[in-house]
Amino acid sequence: MSEQFSHIPVLLNETLEFLAPERGGIFVDGTLGGGGHAEAVLTRLPQTGRLIGIDRDWEAVHAAGDRLSSFGDRFTALHGNFFEMKTLLSEIGVSEVNGILLDLGVSSHQLDTQERGFSYKTDAPLDMRMDQGARLSAKDIVNTYAESELARIFFAY
Repeated sequence: MSEQFSHIPVLLNETLEFLAPERGGIFVDGTLGGGGHAEAVLTRLPQTGRLIGIDRDWEAVHAAGDRLSSFGDRFTALHGNFFEMKTLLSEIGVSEVNGILLDLGVSSHQLDTQERGFSYKTDAPLDMRMDQGARLSAKDIVNTYAESELARIFFAY
């Protein structure tokens, strides 16, 4: 059974100081996760401000959407990779933003949910897909790629 998706943001005060959402405008949280940073930004945004959250993990998109539903149309959750931010924003009519937040890394939800296959603490299938809809899991890669390709991946990333 999955743990509830939540997020206690780190460096929250510093993040808010640099983003300065109180100045208004459109902001993007490119790694939405459980919506901890997003909620803090939204509470400081003027009523005319907007936050768009992007995440590769559908569970995160749904959890943050539920968590932040009280902000109405000031918040939009999108499924995708922040690498595709320009395209994702263009698809919803946004061409300029006033600030972008990226909280990079694996979420505690992904580590704590056994079936996600990120943790070394439990005996579970190796998965490690941020986007559960992605074709390849870590298990597929380590069991089918050539040793030379695995070495290249480990050294490059």
